[in-house]
Amino acid sequence: MVKKLYLDGCSLTYGQGLSRNQNLGYFFQHEGEYIVDDMSRNGKSNLAICLDTYQKYQDFDVFVLGFTFSSRFGIKYRDQNIDLFAGSHGLGFNLESEDLDLSTRQVYKYFYSVFGRPYCDDLSDMLIDTTVSFLLANGKKVIPFSWETRQTKTDLFYPYFGPQDRLEDGHLNAVATKKLYQQLGVLIDQQQR
Repeated sequence: MVKKLYLDGCSLTYGQGLSRNQNLGYFFQHEGEYIVDDMSRNGKSNLAICLDTYQKYQDFDVFVLGFTFSSRFGIKYRDQNIDLFAGSHGLGFNLESEDLDLSTRQVYKYFYSVFGRPYCDDLSDMLIDTTVSFLLANGKKVIPFSWETRQTKTDLFYPYFGPQDRLEDGHLNAVATKKLYQQLGVLIDQQQR
């Protein structure tokens, strides 16, 4: 039986700073023997994770979702992903014009200034809960984990890795990523019983 796994999350799930044969998607494909669609990317928001998951739910058996920080916000513009997060004010999105590039940063600045942390936390919690509930209602195996403590109704796995497990920029090193893969694999196995 072919096992199909959907993987999504931010740069910590993607494996920023690692070669592609050291990231979660690689381990799930080559050691877990899954057909993997790794949709994780740097700066991805929970909104974008949930939307992409919803659009692909029929195609996969197992969903491993690494939810990220609630302060991130994502929009799509003409099939281009625009991920906005604290510190992204200096990033260029290479959109069709400099004005559009500037306006996307201003949208994020005003959104977060007006709504702030409690609103963004509640929005992220709701997105996580509804996405996981939707997948479970459709008979999917779901392993949700988070890099930020959440107040969800859904039980989340919270991976912990200390400074020795991280690259200089704070992302997971190859050894920690392999450990994370193993931890997530155990959780998948527990759901299959």
